[in-house]
Amino acid sequence: MTFLSPSLLWGLAAAAIPLIIHLISLRQTKEMEFSSILFLKEMKHESIRKLKIKQWLLILIRTLIIISLVLMLARPSTKGIMSTWMGEVDSRAVIVIDNSASMSLVGDDVSLLENAKFQAKSVIRKLDEKTIVEIYQTNPLKQIFKGHQDRIQSISNAINSISQTVTADHLWDKMKSILASVEQSEINKECFIFSDFQSIPDSTMVNLVHQELKDWKLYLIGQETVKDNIGIYEVLPVSQVKLQDHLMKLNTLVTNEGEIEKRNIPIELFLNDERVGQVVTSFRPGKAKEFLFQVYPGASGIIRGMMTIPEDDFAFDNRQTFEMSIPKQISCTVVGRSFEDIFLLEQALQSIDGNQGYVNIHRKFMSKIDKLFLDDTDVLILHRPKYISDNAVDEIQRFAARGGGIIWIADIENYSLDASVESALKLPAYVQTFTTEGESFYSVKRTHNQHALFADLMVRRMADEMPEVYSYSRVRPRLNQNIILSLNNGDPYLLEYRLIGGHVFYLTSPIGIEWNDLALRGIFVPMLHRMLILLATDESNTLPVYAGDKKEISLPKELINAKWEVYSPSGYNRLLIPDYNQEVVVIEQTNELGSYEVYANNELYIAFSTMLDPNERPINRIHGQTLVDIMGSEQILYFGPGEKVSDVLYSLRYGKALWRNFLILAIILMLLDTLIGRPNLNALKVKRSEI
Repeated sequence: MTFLSPSLLWGLAAAAIPLIIHLISLRQTKEMEFSSILFLKEMKHESIRKLKIKQWLLILIRTLIIISLVLMLARPSTKGIMSTWMGEVDSRAVIVIDNSASMSLVGDDVSLLENAKFQAKSVIRKLDEKTIVEIYQTNPLKQIFKGHQDRIQSISNAINSISQTVTADHLWDKMKSILASVEQSEINKECFIFSDFQSIPDSTMVNLVHQELKDWKLYLIGQETVKDNIGIYEVLPVSQVKLQDHLMKLNTLVTNEGEIEKRNIPIELFLNDERVGQVVTSFRPGKAKEFLFQVYPGASGIIRGMMTIPEDDFAFDNRQTFEMSIPKQISCTVVGRSFEDIFLLEQALQSIDGNQGYVNIHRKFMSKIDKLFLDDTDVLILHRPKYISDNAVDEIQRFAARGGGIIWIADIENYSLDASVESALKLPAYVQTFTTEGESFYSVKRTHNQHALFADLMVRRMADEMPEVYSYSRVRPRLNQNIILSLNNGDPYLLEYRLIGGHVFYLTSPIGIEWNDLALRGIFVPMLHRMLILLATDESNTLPVYAGDKKEISLPKELINAKWEVYSPSGYNRLLIPDYNQEVVVIEQTNELGSYEVYANNELYIAFSTMLDPNERPINRIHGQTLVDIMGSEQILYFGPGEKVSDVLYSLRYGKALWRNFLILAIILMLLDTLIGRPNLNALKVKRSEI
């Protein structure tokens, strides 16, 4: 405890006044002679003793009253972190305001972001005028102000300029970047983080706090929790075959993340701006429900859909858009050595077709591939190709250049493809053939868990659906060839890559039970179907991305020089410059939620949606004390919702005034003095019968 007016402490000497007065009164006592000791006999020893205790108690109380009043006038306060530095050194305060999607949650009639901006202004006003203030927003990470605390209007304008975004904060990565770049010459360094804290800091951040930020004070200012929110979590197509005149199934998951039971909530489905389905239901707090919608798309091409629910405290998960590409037909050319060689492949293709003419299969049996005639082919499947002529290589290159898709299933017996063929078709380099013995086998695992081949498969345990491989060709992938499935020894099993303007899937083991049991696995048909979809319609172009992430659109060679434009959900358009080497166009600014449309020469080419990052759902909160415990440092302090941050922080920085406490104590002591010191009127009365 310190005193702002220590010179007044000399007044404590006045505390001796009650004692002095008492001692003087004792010396002035007069002796009187009584003719009778009648009344003295009536006085009891115990009464005299109580009277003396009462006198000394009153002296103590009156002494404490004087002490309390003197201490009050001396302006006592607790010792803050800046008590010894005030007026001697400058300070630095870093203000970080989270403006990610989750901060749009409405609480107490304003959004968390607006509340954080108000809190930040209040905190800055409590700082010392010599403090250098740096203000940052998280999305996108940017310093919006740097200067002294007394530039009030500039600070207010900078904070007001922070706008709400729909992107993810990645808070701790950005905090590491901020604190690593901030000047640290000041003795007193403080960082104020206004966020809803949806993730825990990693070990790098923890080490940074303990090693390089030991002189910093970190204040975590939390926000209100969610009270009223229902959110759409996902919209997934269940039907593997997507045709305009076939019933299509869509599965959606909706969750009540709030504390309020919601009744009669309509969930509506739209396709191409036309409402095609609705469900009305109720949700208990914390409960989720799945709904299966069945609709007819009614058209081929790009189908744009939307799922909606009513507005609540968090608007960003009340609507979710999606796109689907529905081809009228896929023309597939299968090349093998014999009918038996492609039998299992043909059976799988026919199961996809379902006698609907969706997959048009052309068979070609040839031991040496010379002429293919691929003009009307969408997907070329080569099963165990052994010899390929130069003419066939040229034809495959032209087929790929116009956007054709290829499924290449490598041979493992007497591999004899020329190196020139491998180079021309960008095939992985053959190394050697591996064959197991007895009942041993190689297991298969995914290396890209989010790949489009498996993104929407309704499989409980994907690992159980992976094949067992008995024979395969070890290959060495080239640059930009991605391994989708690998064997347990690390060798590739399924690769994908771009070939000129086309797309290639490459399997290192043939389709047949003597080489593997893929054809007997339940995943074979849906995986093959997705290969056809991706190769024939390039469904990867319509796959959604999280808001703020890059979206890559593959382009056909004939349109590479077209005029490319993208329209955001709000209608803002922007010209795009293709990457001519990769034959793609990259859309980097996806900072809106909804459906983006990509046009080539003023005609719609493709559409895709952006989604809310799962980490930005307001239900995701890390308790403040958990953050403090994880960082494990006394320099971390958490403020929960409802705490008046500016006043508490001011007390921590400069100390808390205690004069009110001593004033209250003095008043209590005065009342106690009055109560104890009042005369006992009953004791002064003498009954007539006793006289």
